[in-house]
Amino acid sequence: MSGALPFCLLLCLPLAAQVAPIPTATALPSSPFYIKKSWPIGGNGNWDYLTMDTTAQRLYIAHGHAVQVVDVDSGEAVGEITGFREAHAIALDDSGSFGYISDGPADAVAVFDRRSLDVLATVAIGCSPRSIAFEPQNRLVFAVCGASLAEPGDPSQTASHASPANAAHPRLPAYTGPSHVAVIDALRNTLIADIMLDGDLRFAQPDAYGHVYITAASAIAARVDRNGNVHSEIVPPHIAGLNAAGISDAARRQIAIRADAASDAPVAFDWSGIQRSAGLFHTIPLPSSCAHPQGLAVDGKDLRIFAACNDQQLLVLDSSGGQVVAALVTGPGDDVIGYDADRGLIYSANGGGYGSLTIVRQDANTDSYAVIQNLSTMERARTLAVDSSSGQVYLVTDLHGADISRPGGIGTLRFDPIRDSFQIMVVGQ
Repeated sequence: MSGALPFCLLLCLPLAAQVAPIPTATALPSSPFYIKKSWPIGGNGNWDYLTMDTTAQRLYIAHGHAVQVVDVDSGEAVGEITGFREAHAIALDDSGSFGYISDGPADAVAVFDRRSLDVLATVAIGCSPRSIAFEPQNRLVFAVCGASLAEPGDPSQTASHASPANAAHPRLPAYTGPSHVAVIDALRNTLIADIMLDGDLRFAQPDAYGHVYITAASAIAARVDRNGNVHSEIVPPHIAGLNAAGISDAARRQIAIRADAASDAPVAFDWSGIQRSAGLFHTIPLPSSCAHPQGLAVDGKDLRIFAACNDQQLLVLDSSGGQVVAALVTGPGDDVIGYDADRGLIYSANGGGYGSLTIVRQDANTDSYAVIQNLSTMERARTLAVDSSSGQVYLVTDLHGADISRPGGIGTLRFDPIRDSFQIMVVGQ
């Protein structure tokens, strides 16, 4: 043959020494979960969060410069929302009419029509958003911008009077400032508040009762005192709880006061450092073992928060008092958490190593939790969406391969995504 097989797919060859063993379930389901089917949908570039519209039976996938829209009844792509520098997340309102997409590099949130998939408006927010959440009671959109890493040559890191922010804790990143949460009025598509919070904010989720919760990873923040000296301060991991109604009222009052100035700038709330505002913001501490929390899901009815700790640990927390109710082992690369309230099931997408999906059963009557299955999926299947109408779970990933026709040994191989190998995995019972 004139050409050797150009790609060698790495689907079943992880080295045992490099991969943690699949955790053992503490209970077993009567009917096990399995990968029922896979839908190749193509497209290139990195992907981020998925969002499920259970009423329209559409799955939205943030994928590179576009958001792909898939009909989950047929498994066919029904359209794309394009024009993004990099789409990160999608939030849907409760009317079935509108959706919101965070475009990180563009420092913006796009508003789109869910019927036509046309972009109706773009709201500039002044920071780079990743996670996004729609809060239905007050009709607000919360776009989360994580803290920025200190750039090389940053004066705060090189000034003679400054102590390096990460000298005592080299494993923690140093940040130049707080994270931001942009609050958008969904009725007018206008930015009404810019909230500054400590920590590296990650994932936001509403509880349907007027609160929004956001995971915040541990970090070392640089503080500048009145004399211009830079000091480092450890920000422990936590979950930030925001009172949507209180924030909306406070922002609108301040906007009304300055109405004569005809300013359209958002109201700034600085709750970083020692600044706090009673009733509008509170923190739920996380144990030091959960230094880098990622995704979370909220059971507002039973006041429970489920948080992925990115260290093969899922925590169940009391949202009212902050106590740790349960800690469960998941899998490497745990990133996104999904919750099916109708069935009392919690899912953790673990995209590291072999790739797995951890399924946890919740018994709300006894407030107890058990891992009922760890299902092998595929590498990099780190994000998911739950269809509560059918009980199915959707994950996405792609295939990687190496071009073995190039000269060189094993150590010189480079593994790249295979074009148009992007696919959806459908998990169910």
